[in-house]
Amino acid sequence: MKKGGEKLLESLFLFILATSVDGVQRFAELPTYTEVNPGEDALLKCRISDKKGVCSWQKDNKPVGIYRGKYEWANENSPSDCSLWVRGATLQLDDGQWQCQLTASNYDVQDALSSPPAALAVRVPPQAPRILFNGSHIMPGQNITVPAGSRATVVCEARYGNPPAYIEWYLEKERLSAWSQTNASEVERPRVWAARSVLELAASRSARGRQLACRAHHPSYPQPYYKDAFTMLDVTFVPVVSIQGADASTLANLEEGSSALTLECKAEGNPSPYVWWTKDGQVLATNGPMLILAPVARNHSGNYRCQARNSLGTSDAARIDIDVKYSPRVTWVGPDTVVEANLFSKVTLECRAEGNPPPEYQWFHNPSPTSHTRGIPEGEYPVSSSAHLELHNVTYNQHGRYYCVAVNQIGLEDRSHQSEAITLNVLGPPVGADAGAAHAWSGNEARVTATVCADPPPRRAAWLWGSLRLDVPSQIGRYRAIDPSGVDGCYRYSLLVSSAAVSDARVYVLHVENERGFSSHAVTLTVHETEHLAPLIASALVIAALLVVITCLVIRCCKRRRVKKPSSQRTRSTLTGKHHDPRPRPCRPTPE
Repeated sequence: MKKGGEKLLESLFLFILATSVDGVQRFAELPTYTEVNPGEDALLKCRISDKKGVCSWQKDNKPVGIYRGKYEWANENSPSDCSLWVRGATLQLDDGQWQCQLTASNYDVQDALSSPPAALAVRVPPQAPRILFNGSHIMPGQNITVPAGSRATVVCEARYGNPPAYIEWYLEKERLSAWSQTNASEVERPRVWAARSVLELAASRSARGRQLACRAHHPSYPQPYYKDAFTMLDVTFVPVVSIQGADASTLANLEEGSSALTLECKAEGNPSPYVWWTKDGQVLATNGPMLILAPVARNHSGNYRCQARNSLGTSDAARIDIDVKYSPRVTWVGPDTVVEANLFSKVTLECRAEGNPPPEYQWFHNPSPTSHTRGIPEGEYPVSSSAHLELHNVTYNQHGRYYCVAVNQIGLEDRSHQSEAITLNVLGPPVGADAGAAHAWSGNEARVTATVCADPPPRRAAWLWGSLRLDVPSQIGRYRAIDPSGVDGCYRYSLLVSSAAVSDARVYVLHVENERGFSSHAVTLTVHETEHLAPLIASALVIAALLVVITCLVIRCCKRRRVKKPSSQRTRSTLTGKHHDPRPRPCRPTPE
């Protein structure tokens, strides 16, 4: 401000001189602001046009005499030059406001001159800048502690300098705009100045640990003509946490026994926070922010949270869900390993399994009583796709072994586990077809058979015809009842008749009993005579051949009548003017 005001007065003065009447003495060059280092010489310039009066100088409104070696005219031989050398400048003697003056050219001419004051500043390097916060001087190595989100007022001062230092602020390499800078004369040393700059700093988490620098510029400093004061920003804030170490793909494919998981609760906070983990609301005994699950187990599944706390407060929780997959395992099938059910009753079998993802179920039935090996044996087939298998109106066909298979999918692989077998025994009286038929050739052996199913197995059986009864096994003459062959709870009974004759053709009845009842099954035997068989076959072949020939002739006739009409008929239709009906007519035999 001081230098700017002097320049304004100087410009105004020169303007007045330029517009004055020729022949009147005036300033050709005015004194200007000048700086000089202590002990060096300073030249205060002042030149006059049409000079007729006597030059003199004043400092701080007091006249200054000419003393060789201290204050000397710059050019005594020049009639227009009033410039003054100040030799060996000192702050106490020479720093101040200087004016160049000129007496009037004559006592009756009012053209005396007096220049505006021009400062001669004898440079004094200020002390190194220092930073103040909350009224206290921040020593080297100390930090400024500020809560995040608040505004901090930081002061930088550079004292006892002449002229005042110019102060800048930097956050790392970023230049900041100061709120204000003021320069005030030192009370005990009025000729030197205290420069003071105030910075309003918005504290954010990102500013934590960054360097704040105050830089004082002054020409009397050694190169590079500035000095810095430093401090570090210690921005305090409530912790913020995040969980690192697992992406969505990893979490989706965790398998018991074969996967491992390491999670870190990354906590940012100042002061340094304390970190802890919880699982489903229960605090885990972990040592620090690391959570290591190696290998993962099914009981590791759950909702995990991590939090952090410092003196300013507690963070929000970071959450992660861990879902450990494991293969299915059948834990129970029932109601028992052996189930007995009455014929035509209802049976319910149940299967329970554990697994993640929850398993799906399939029931397989093996009617064969043979021993079972791991895997689905040959002959088994699926009968249900639910955990409960309901059999309504059970029959002997549904006896046998039932197996439950639990299946789930982990990644792209199917996993399964098979239960132990449940043996279903269907209890009831013998059951079979009510009627049957058998054929034999005359003179050959005839076989009359009937199949029944029963549980418990039949204890008695007999063939009945006419007034005869033949127990199984036994034989009467040409008739022999043999032991049945059993397959899957069903029994095939056979009655053999040797040298069968036409007289043996009749209805034979099989009577079967077990502990729960009895049943009877009729089988009609037909005996064919062999001497009549060849003529019958020959006649059938001849008749069939004739039918084929006749059919072919009829088809050929119909095609010809549809495609081509006789020429005489076409001519007759043209002459009579009658239109021919193009619709096909039914084929009739053509008379010879």
